[in-house]
Amino acid sequence: MLVPSLLFLVSSFIRDHQNNACELYRCGGINVVEKCLRSYKIRDIEEGAWYRTGASSFVAKYTASALLDLWQASRPNFALETTVFSKLVLNIPLLFGGVSKSNGVSFHAEMMPIISEITMSNPDKVRDCIDINEILDVVHEYSSGEESEEEEGGDNFFLGPTLSTADECFVVDVLLGIIAMMLSKKCPAEDLSRLITFITYNLDLEWESNSAAINSNKDRFARCSGRYRSTLKAVSILFFLLQQTRDPNLMNSLGEIFDDGNCVASWILCCLVNSFDDTIRGLGIKCLAAYLRTNSTTRALDAPNRAGHSSKKLHTALNSMLSSVLSGRVNTKIVYKLLWHLLKCHRGRLGSSSNTALMYLILDDEPEVSSSIILSDIIHHNGGEVGGFRLSLDCFDKQLLKLNSRQSIRNSYGVSTVLRLLRFLSNEQKERWLFDILALLLGSPKSVSIVLSCDDWQPVLFQLVAEVLEEIYGDDLEMGNCRSGPTVNTETLSKPSVRTRYDLSLKLYSTLLGHCIRNGDDQSFDAIELAASLQRCHANGSEIFTILLSHLFADLIEKGTIVSLETAYINSDSSVGRNRALKQSAKLVTQSILSNGAEGIDMPSAVKQWRCLRYLTALTVAVVTECGFGVIQLFDYASANASAIDCITGGIYGIRLDNLVSGVNAFEALAGAKLHADRSERHQRDRYRYVSAVLASQILTILDAFLFPDNLDSQTASELHGLALVRSSEPRVGQSHGTLVSSLVRLSLVLIAYLEPSSVKFLQCCSRLRCFLHWVLEIVRESVAIGGYAHAFHELTAPLDRLVLAMVLQCHRALSRCSVVLVEMESDWEKYFSDIESQQKCRRRLFRSVLELREIVLAAYRGRNVVLRESLTPLAYETLSQGLEEEKASTTTTTTSSSSSSLQSSNLPPKEAFLREFLKNDWVVGFHDMMSEGELIIPEQISWGQGKATQTRGRKAIEELASESTAIIKEYNILLNAPFTLYCEKQRKWAETDAVRESEYNGDLLVKRLSNAHRTERVDFSKATAARLLLASQRFTSLEQLSHDPWRRQRHWTFSSYTDLLYRRIVLHPNYTFEDHANASYELSLGKELGSLQRDEEAMKQRREKAKERAEAVLRAAIVPYTNVEDEEVVEDDEIDNSDSDGFLGWDNDGNGDRFEGMLERAHDKDDDLPEQHLIENDADIDFGESSELNPYAWARKFMWAEGERFVHSFESVVLVSIQETRGGTLILTSHSIYFLQTGDTIDVMTKEMKVETDKQEKKWKLNSLTDIHGRRYMLKAQALELFFANMEGLFLTFNGAKDRDLFHSKLIGNCKAPLLRISKTLNPRAVFKKSKLTDLWRKRRISNFQYIMVLNLMSGRTFNDITQYPVFPWVLADYTSETLDLSDHRVYRDLTKPVGALNPDRLAQLIRRYHDLDGFPEAEKFLYGSHYSSPGAVLHYLIRQEPYTSMHIALQSGRFDCPDRLFVDLGGCWRSCNTSTSDVKELIPELFSSPEIFTNTNGFPLGKTQAKMSIDNVILPPWAKGSPHEFIRLHRLALESEYVSNNLHHWIDLIFGYKQRGPAALAAHNVFHYLSYEGSVDIEKVEDEVERRAIEGHIQNFGQTPSQLLSKEPHPSRSEQQNEVMHLFENICLESMRCDTPDKQFGGSNNGAIISMHSVGESVFVIHSDFTVCTYKLRGAEPYHFKLDKAKTVELKGAIFAKNMLPEVYRKVNGSTKANGSDAGVDEQRSRKNASFAIALVANSRLTGKSNSEPSHILMSCGYFDDSIKIHSIDSLQLQCSLHGCHRGKINCLEVGGEGETLVTGGDDATCRMWIIDHDTLALAITDGFVKSSLSHARSEQSKCYHVHTLLGHVTPVSCVAICTKLDIVVSGALGGSICIHKVRSGKFIRSFHFDAKSKDVQESSGAGNGIPVRKLSIHMDGSFVAHLADGSLHHISVNGQPLCRADIEENLNAMVICPKSETILTGGDMGCVRIWTLHDFSLLCTVDVKKHGSITSLALTRGVPQFLCVGSSNGLLSIVSRIPNRQSRE
Repeated sequence: MLVPSLLFLVSSFIRDHQNNACELYRCGGINVVEKCLRSYKIRDIEEGAWYRTGASSFVAKYTASALLDLWQASRPNFALETTVFSKLVLNIPLLFGGVSKSNGVSFHAEMMPIISEITMSNPDKVRDCIDINEILDVVHEYSSGEESEEEEGGDNFFLGPTLSTADECFVVDVLLGIIAMMLSKKCPAEDLSRLITFITYNLDLEWESNSAAINSNKDRFARCSGRYRSTLKAVSILFFLLQQTRDPNLMNSLGEIFDDGNCVASWILCCLVNSFDDTIRGLGIKCLAAYLRTNSTTRALDAPNRAGHSSKKLHTALNSMLSSVLSGRVNTKIVYKLLWHLLKCHRGRLGSSSNTALMYLILDDEPEVSSSIILSDIIHHNGGEVGGFRLSLDCFDKQLLKLNSRQSIRNSYGVSTVLRLLRFLSNEQKERWLFDILALLLGSPKSVSIVLSCDDWQPVLFQLVAEVLEEIYGDDLEMGNCRSGPTVNTETLSKPSVRTRYDLSLKLYSTLLGHCIRNGDDQSFDAIELAASLQRCHANGSEIFTILLSHLFADLIEKGTIVSLETAYINSDSSVGRNRALKQSAKLVTQSILSNGAEGIDMPSAVKQWRCLRYLTALTVAVVTECGFGVIQLFDYASANASAIDCITGGIYGIRLDNLVSGVNAFEALAGAKLHADRSERHQRDRYRYVSAVLASQILTILDAFLFPDNLDSQTASELHGLALVRSSEPRVGQSHGTLVSSLVRLSLVLIAYLEPSSVKFLQCCSRLRCFLHWVLEIVRESVAIGGYAHAFHELTAPLDRLVLAMVLQCHRALSRCSVVLVEMESDWEKYFSDIESQQKCRRRLFRSVLELREIVLAAYRGRNVVLRESLTPLAYETLSQGLEEEKASTTTTTTSSSSSSLQSSNLPPKEAFLREFLKNDWVVGFHDMMSEGELIIPEQISWGQGKATQTRGRKAIEELASESTAIIKEYNILLNAPFTLYCEKQRKWAETDAVRESEYNGDLLVKRLSNAHRTERVDFSKATAARLLLASQRFTSLEQLSHDPWRRQRHWTFSSYTDLLYRRIVLHPNYTFEDHANASYELSLGKELGSLQRDEEAMKQRREKAKERAEAVLRAAIVPYTNVEDEEVVEDDEIDNSDSDGFLGWDNDGNGDRFEGMLERAHDKDDDLPEQHLIENDADIDFGESSELNPYAWARKFMWAEGERFVHSFESVVLVSIQETRGGTLILTSHSIYFLQTGDTIDVMTKEMKVETDKQEKKWKLNSLTDIHGRRYMLKAQALELFFANMEGLFLTFNGAKDRDLFHSKLIGNCKAPLLRISKTLNPRAVFKKSKLTDLWRKRRISNFQYIMVLNLMSGRTFNDITQYPVFPWVLADYTSETLDLSDHRVYRDLTKPVGALNPDRLAQLIRRYHDLDGFPEAEKFLYGSHYSSPGAVLHYLIRQEPYTSMHIALQSGRFDCPDRLFVDLGGCWRSCNTSTSDVKELIPELFSSPEIFTNTNGFPLGKTQAKMSIDNVILPPWAKGSPHEFIRLHRLALESEYVSNNLHHWIDLIFGYKQRGPAALAAHNVFHYLSYEGSVDIEKVEDEVERRAIEGHIQNFGQTPSQLLSKEPHPSRSEQQNEVMHLFENICLESMRCDTPDKQFGGSNNGAIISMHSVGESVFVIHSDFTVCTYKLRGAEPYHFKLDKAKTVELKGAIFAKNMLPEVYRKVNGSTKANGSDAGVDEQRSRKNASFAIALVANSRLTGKSNSEPSHILMSCGYFDDSIKIHSIDSLQLQCSLHGCHRGKINCLEVGGEGETLVTGGDDATCRMWIIDHDTLALAITDGFVKSSLSHARSEQSKCYHVHTLLGHVTPVSCVAICTKLDIVVSGALGGSICIHKVRSGKFIRSFHFDAKSKDVQESSGAGNGIPVRKLSIHMDGSFVAHLADGSLHHISVNGQPLCRADIEENLNAMVICPKSETILTGGDMGCVRIWTLHDFSLLCTVDVKKHGSITSLALTRGVPQFLCVGSSNGLLSIVSRIPNRQSRE
């Protein structure tokens, strides 16, 4: 009862007590309660006790009530309520985790329903308060319970009653139901990824376990396991989410998780579909179908909505977005191909779930089906007293299985996949699928169209038919096995499944082909030809195609030839006549043809139908002919079946066909194959006899309906109609077929030759053939009449004459067969007939057939007698004539003339008797022999040269018939070549598996990555929970730990990507991601020091973790950021305990503790390299309203857009290049900003390998801070840009070609707002350089050599963002061995007229010889130097000791440091190597002139030792550097600016950037490098060979690139000679050369008080006295100088009372006064006025000064007033312009204006500094996002126009002095506590801090304690150092990176200090009244100017003109002027 009592107590404490609630939240009380509850639970479990919270129902209910009561009590305080809700009420791990084996039944039953009810009512709140990972972690625990229990196998009785399996399932169902409810409303990527990683992790385990089980022959899958059930339910949730097509957020989330649609599909396939379990596999297929169902989603979105116009716009936007997310990215073909591959691999495990899912995949997704799958289908109410909701999938599964009649096949890819899969399935599954697909086709014409759109439906079905036939035929019919004779496979054929598959496959195939034929277009012809061509792929291909063709014809006979009739037939009763549809089709076509389209169907359709029938007829002729039943082959009487009974059909001497022929069934196919299994040519042909007869009969039956339609009134009309139709021909099949009537005759001859003579079909065939003969004779007569000829075999009539001859010959053979059949029937009729009646019917049909045959012969004899006479032998012709003439004789003879005949046939009818006599004539009885000549078969009665030569015409006709058959077969095969080639090409493309393998590989990688991500998330979650609990446990003890000093740790630094205004990188920035690279040690890589390193690392790791945990707890709990609350109490600095203490454990010298200003650094500068961004964390903040429609670039809306900001253009495939990595992505340009979304991988620049990152970067750059744009190259292609911003950030972008780059440039200039941008219309470096005036400035010595070289680098494309194009500087010195360096001696300098490679003549000669030896190379590819003067290796060689270049060097060296002997060890040795080695010609880099830190190993990297055991931590410098890197940099920089270098630098510029870079001038100057280093030398896009391309890219990236050529023709001009002017005031100074004068006439004096401030502006000197009188003097001239009084005015204060005695006591002690009140009040007043700070700023317009002109003017700014304000006065009128209030919290002690007059920094008692921008609102907006209103900082005033931009933190005591250097971009501030802080000017970011310790007097890394020596004065040198004067009288020279350079104790309180950069001196003045001049680098005293007669020196001012003067202000109010004596004579 303790737990609920505690909760009720807390509830009472906060109920109706807002203050208590706030205090509970502030102190983290809820976290402590959570910690207590968790500790309580863990203790009980570890002690073996019951989990008391769930031990009884009462306790469980009481605890649940206590939790809800606490939640309700916290409702008034939103922050507290959220904390209680997330940390207690919804803390799933706390409530249910870790107790799956303990007694928690009661608590689960009580609390689970409550949580589910809360989730159902407010899922968004639950989502905000709980991480899905927490829920899934508990689900994992309960899902693993069964396995763990089985493994333990023990009795858990001592734990009490544990959860049963049903209870665990209940918990899992509720938890997963909560997830489903959360994700159903909104599906963010972070939450969805948790579910996906959970599924992936479990299925990955399943795959591994089942793979191991299969390998060990244990095929098992624990379907009953908890993990399996939870995984199955999680996958069901995912499928449910994918069904919600109206939620575009889901697709966006999937895109964020998987990058693109292909990855999503690959994951579904490789993770879900590839599962061993059929149920999960089925769900995976459904998930894939739901994901790919874009069209149905679009239709759902397009449905009418009641919301009105806005909803329609939303639907349109969603539609567009989904189309881009899915259709534009998913390669559907590859996805389905991989699906087929995986299903094929699992073919033995495919069950009902997979088959059902595949059916779901291919069916149409009707709107009512998808909309019915809602949340209520999977989330069910528990009901009863329990209440709550849980996950239930029963109704969900039933809903998915519902199919309705309106569903049809809609997925062509899906059905294609299923069809291809069929051949790999079991016979039972094949049968089921064939039946289902056929049912869908018969029920929906749409399904037929979808299946026909598949490319591979025919090959698949053809293969299925082939497999069934092979199964039917058995092994005895395999090719080559024919000797043993056929064995009928009756066992196989007796199986119903075989017959069913045979019928279904052929029915399906014929249905699809029939639909194609009914369409009647060329696609139908293509389909038939493809089917015919597929026979080439199988041994029994011809037989398969003929069988298929027979089923096709049967389908046409049954359903007709018109699509509308097919539909009507499908929807009608099956009892309708089988050929009714065919007759109706013929009727409609005939009506259309006769009425010219007025009746029936439209004329074009009728024409298509008839053409299709002609095509089928010709194709059938070709098929039959190829099978061996051409006209000529029919003369082979010997091949006729000698059996009296046909074994297939039972016909008598022939094939007996039904009246309406159907397709060849399985028995007929097997019988036809078995009966002719002999592989001889003749028997091989005979196996096709039956199917050929069937084909001929079927096609003639179809044509009968059209040639002899029922709707014609008379026979004459019918014959004329038919004659008109048969005249046409079908050229598609070939010309050898002739007209249609020729094809009809050929097919009829087949039937005449092989049908049973007494059958109905034979009689129909004879009648039909007689009609065909009449049409043939009619056509011949017309041709004869038109041509005027009568002889036979004329070229116009020859084809028909040959057919007439063939008909006569086949009729002769048929009459002979009839005679034989008649004899058999009459001699032994009981053998063939069951009764006499059947025998009589057959006999009558036989005589009718004989009569028809005789009429055919007679018609031929009468119509084309000439043909018969020339073709037959004389005997045959004469016999034929006699037989035909007997008809006349028989009609005129009497009865007596044939008495004998009458006696024999007295009972016969006359016609029958006549026919019997006809069958007995010599022509019918004789001439049955034949002659074979090869393949030519000549009947006996054909004339073939037996007699005269004219009698060979018959043989020739037979040969021509044979030629026709050969031509038909040839044209038929040619016709099949194209479709077969197309089929082979498609199969080849299908066989290409590279993309599929890549997709599968990516899917497997995703599975592993997501599985590992789940493991990592669980570990991270545990760590986060532990850290949170640790923080809670330390919450109440952290405040007392603040008394200890947590600041002792080592600091590490790195080069920043930002530069200063002179493009230097002097200031190092904190490295918060420091890596010591201990594992990269070269010695370690050789196997040394491994053991000790591992031990040290382990110990260090433990100490670091402990210290980090404790330090973070302290900082988070105790450090309160500075807030702008007026009534907040401020802890005085003096109250802080400054006693020396060792601090907490781990905060000693091991360097692991966090520090106070470390937190400040992170607050100011979390990522120095990233720009300031404004990212909306919550998706709810995104505007989806009318002003922001959804589009593919909606991600940019996550940032805060400016008012009026609009979209300009987007750019794809943009690469963001930085010094270490590249990121590909999408760039959006708006009117105000640039947005970048990373869509590609992060690639390491050095290794070219992909970096693993969890989050893709989204960045924003504001255009109002853009200052410059320069064209850049990337990989020698001019397709990049570099953008520079006001904060000196460089953004390097490479586009997808120069066109995109130029478009971006033009859009930015023309459509965007970039007020600071210096616009250049061209990006060409040469043009930009030509237009600039930099050369003139350099020549006139207005800019330094360093500045000019740096600008040349930038203009030529060199950048700090691309290691391959790093800025290049020259070697300027050649003396690295002397003890001293005389810069006036030209011998110490390098020859700048030559490149480095040409400095050594001997080496140059060797290189020239090698150059001439390159004869095999083209002239353009020859080179002197194989290496380059600037390459990544050279840059890393110099910068190896500083990050990030250390890491880049290690990456370049494959993960380790290079050999120590090859590293940068000795600068002199490096120079020698560059002069002697043939492979080393490198120049220098800018850092060797600006950054001394590159020479020292300040980070302690393990660089190793040389072979000589010499440490290489620090670089060996020349002796003249005295071992000091700073001294080397100073002298090196002086050498660069020396007169010798100035006079010769233009020669080096010609070599690097000028006309000597390329061409003949370069060759003459020996300045020729490898051709791949020059711009335009190669176009990589045109290199097709991948290996060569990579080689070229590697050379460009690694071996250096030459800068863009800035001067191509003329030499660079030289620098102007140094003018013979007066030297600078303190150059080569000595006392004799100085003069000090005090003008007699001055405004000031003792009446005005001391001079407290002086400022020199041009010729004017402004002197400010302590009474606020401002005196202006004019000072100009050389010798003598002119000093003129200008004016004097008093500053207008307007009632402002100056602050008195406001400084702290310590500051007044520093200034020499200890009195606060009393008699010396006047002195205090003067001293207070003296402490005022003044500064003069240059204003470029009139807003502050009130002037109307635009000329620059000046203002006077001052501080130190009682009202804590900054006063701004006009320098001309001294009137008060404005006052700035609310800046600091307290008195402002100091201020200083930047050199350009536009920046101001102030420091105050509140221990902060403030940065201001003066009268430049554009710059202010560029470097900040605007001013935040608060109680201390008011909004910008339109009156003041002075903008507060940054608040600089870091001090803990009042700021006493500030200094600013805008060129160096730093602010240095000093405090009374002795600390000095350095900040960036433009960004306001904290860089570092240090302090002067009061005891050791040394400079130390700063801490928060203010126990140092107060800092009085600061002055900055622009080259990266500053001078500090302390209260103890010491003077310190320190680099901006914290390195002390020198120190001097001057024993004087200085009041003024000025650095003279030209002469490298510092001027000081103080209480001693002397101006002392010191050297800056070592504080050597050069000269002293005594002005003590005027009192102490209070101010110094150095004029900027030439000559230069030093103005000295004294305490007596007089101004003294120090000048230089101009010449020797004057000095004398």
